[in-house]
Amino acid sequence: MANNTPILATGYQIIENFLKPSECQALLDSIQDFRKSNQLQEIFRRVRGRNLHYFVIRGDQIEKSLADIQQLYLGRVKKIIDELVGEELDPLSNLQARVNVNIMPPGDYEYRWHYDRNYITALLYLNEVQGGATEIYPNNRWYFKNKFMRLQKLVDWVLNIPFMRFFISKKISIAPQAGRLVITQGNRCFHSVTPVTGDIDRINIILSFDHANTEFPAESGLDNYLYTQEKQKSSDPNYG
Repeated sequence: MANNTPILATGYQIIENFLKPSECQALLDSIQDFRKSNQLQEIFRRVRGRNLHYFVIRGDQIEKSLADIQQLYLGRVKKIIDELVGEELDPLSNLQARVNVNIMPPGDYEYRWHYDRNYITALLYLNEVQGGATEIYPNNRWYFKNKFMRLQKLVDWVLNIPFMRFFISKKISIAPQAGRLVITQGNRCFHSVTPVTGDIDRINIILSFDHANTEFPAESGLDNYLYTQEKQKSSDPNYG
């Protein structure tokens, strides 16, 4: 059943109006209240091609302080993903990474090109902004399931040489729209976020799922990279 579902055939699926405008506004209000009483972690990593620059609310913070997002993650979003994939997936056991709010003000805020550590990632946009598009090369990866990480890094580098990408996968660009849900097979889709323009912060929720008991060898290093400004030992902690 799972092999015939649209998400696995195409690598992604877009669901329009997953949330009503009033629901998006309620979530934006709760995020704004959180921002008034909490200093958000700003992450900046210089990366070739496109930098990693954003503010983040981690999953452990969401679990404690943003119950509406936590309920959405474990309820409506999980239900629709299980239906699309054709099997029941688990929320990530990693509390920091399982669900995040990413905030990108206008300017030089953007998100690097990468694959996700997990099987399925949902991107839920809460507002419409200028720029800030999610760019995806769907299903352009030969994936070794967290084994042979050095080989994975080499293969990923080869497959993402521009002329190789041209033949393997066609880039799609998805603009932020309030209530739009984009579901991706994150560990097989190369993706990124373009710089935000205009005068409004881009705010979206990242919701991550995987098979039960899945381990990611580079977990600790990647968490430090994404959620702290600590100096990194690796140029790309996705590979350890």
